[in-house]
Amino acid sequence: MYPKIIIITQGISRIVAPIVKGYEVVGIIESASRYKKKEKLGITPIRKFLRIILSSSETLKSFSHKSSIPYFYMDKGSSNELEEWIKKKNADIIIIYGMGQLLRENIYNLPKYGTINLHPSLLPDYRGPNPWFWQYYNMDKIGGVTIHFVDEKEDTGDIIFQEKYKITLGMRSPEMHDKAISDVGVKLIQKVLDNLSNLPRIVQPQKSPTIRARNISVKEHKEMIDWDSWGIERIWHLLRGTELWLNAFKQPKGLFKGHRWRIDDYEKCDTNGYSNGIVYKRKGEYFVVCSEGKIKLELNFSLKIFIKRIITDLFGV
Repeated sequence: MYPKIIIITQGISRIVAPIVKGYEVVGIIESASRYKKKEKLGITPIRKFLRIILSSSETLKSFSHKSSIPYFYMDKGSSNELEEWIKKKNADIIIIYGMGQLLRENIYNLPKYGTINLHPSLLPDYRGPNPWFWQYYNMDKIGGVTIHFVDEKEDTGDIIFQEKYKITLGMRSPEMHDKAISDVGVKLIQKVLDNLSNLPRIVQPQKSPTIRARNISVKEHKEMIDWDSWGIERIWHLLRGTELWLNAFKQPKGLFKGHRWRIDDYEKCDTNGYSNGIVYKRKGEYFVVCSEGKIKLELNFSLKIFIKRIITDLFGV
């Protein structure tokens, strides 16, 4: 008989479908982002309608309803309601992956087998919300996934299972997420669920050997790369891994506003006459320059992104 599971995550993360397909999920909780923006304007019917039109993918809420699984949206003000909601589900275990806040003891101790978290690093390394960035930043060659029990602190609970994987130079973040979560992480979660009555517990050291894997602020984006002294491989590796969000140099503008550069290959060459960290266009080729050479950039026009940007500018959606 399968255990009754509650999943806590953000959006339709890579763990959701495999667990829903293979086990008995009695509830899905969506964790609000810790950086959720406040609404400057009220949600008028037209703005609500435009948001639905602009949405490019299925939401976790719609997925839950389609799968006939109870859904709960969790933010900082919903602690009391959350506790009662979870009690009614009588879950055996809570599984977390991607959460914008820490659970309180009255929540994580509710299930029979406790609450576990999938953390994308080899704990105690890179405790915190953003291990991906700091592994790219430090050019780690080995990554890992940890399944651990949740306690009152951040990523400090007893370790259940861990597994390593290789991080190749220039690996893009979607590829790393596929390897770490879809391949390794889901397998380790399944291993936990198949051995709930006999799980190992490895106590973590109190202090982590690495810095806390914090999120970086928007104003830090342009300061994260040392264009003058870093080697081109390190810059290229970090840019490839963060090309979907890091604004380390100017993104496209004009007709291409809202698009992002795709990081192509790099070329070691003489860069005299160029300024480091600046995007150039020469002979139809875009590139950004560092002390050791050029990192080539690609730009693909998307009509969908263009229309979304126009509507956003007009209606502030």
